[in-house]
Amino acid sequence: METFKTVINIANNSLGSGLVALLTAGGEQIFSTVVVKCPCNQLNFIYGLVFLLVPALALLTLGLILSKKTWQLVTGLCSRQEKVCGSCGQAKSLAMVLFQISTMAFMAPVTWIAVALLNGVLTECAMTGTNTTFFNNHLCKGREKEADCVKELHMFPCGKNGTVPKDVREEVLLMLRAESQVCPVKLLHRLTWFTASSSACS
Repeated sequence: METFKTVINIANNSLGSGLVALLTAGGEQIFSTVVVKCPCNQLNFIYGLVFLLVPALALLTLGLILSKKTWQLVTGLCSRQEKVCGSCGQAKSLAMVLFQISTMAFMAPVTWIAVALLNGVLTECAMTGTNTTFFNNHLCKGREKEADCVKELHMFPCGKNGTVPKDVREEVLLMLRAESQVCPVKLLHRLTWFTASSSACS
């Protein structure tokens, strides 16, 4: 009977994690489509980072606040008179609980960032606004009207007409999207592994 309860708990945790990830991914897609409008000026980098990281930070905070285990840990630590790390066993169980809390709390923010990077809209906006000469040259090197490409890079996400041909603008944006889509695959792989580990340990 205990084995059956363990299997049910693991299934519930996995189902909850999957639902959180699905809702977060859907929310990010709607957010990117409806809200995100790149300013296409020198503030592109800041704009892109704010819209990538601030919602992720809010989701992390929410994940920690809404976690039942967080409150059990906090209230349990406050009510105890003895030291928390009195023995090796207590330290191990504390580390396990912290691992489980952080794994579940990081599910939504990591999903948000991964989906945003896969989508590429925020990456295009942010990376065309960098003031790093090396990176800008990397994007425009060997392209037609290279000097103009570097100068007008921040206008590329909006499709504003400039001296740079449309096909060059599209090539640069395509390269940014491709570079952006490599990281989330690795990120989602690790997140899946950590979530499975956390579910198995609980």
